[in-house]
Amino acid sequence: MKKTIQNFLNAIAPLSSKKKDLGEMLVISYLESQWSNGQTAQVNDVLNNIKSISSASINRKLKNLKKNHVLSFNADINDERIKIISKGKNFNTYIKDLEKCIADNESIFFKKP
Repeated sequence: MKKTIQNFLNAIAPLSSKKKDLGEMLVISYLESQWSNGQTAQVNDVLNNIKSISSASINRKLKNLKKNHVLSFNADINDERIKIISKGKNFNTYIKDLEKCIADNESIFFKKP
């Protein structure tokens, strides 16, 4: 196994001990990239642009993130069928938990190849 792959796998291993789901993290990372570029994010954007997870799985992850108030969904003003995704009241807590996981395992995450 190549050293870079081994380092990557070692880096994400601590995440398995958290209650965070890697699929949820992919959803959050996609949304955060949209928001940081000044774009709004719709449910259909997430479903169409994340290729590594089935749409049914993405919908379950979105529903779970909504249930835990990590994400919030609002109907578009012009078309109520379109759901706009925004940060929920627990979004920052979710991100802080990830940051803590990284800080607790900093030697693994930032290991030189």
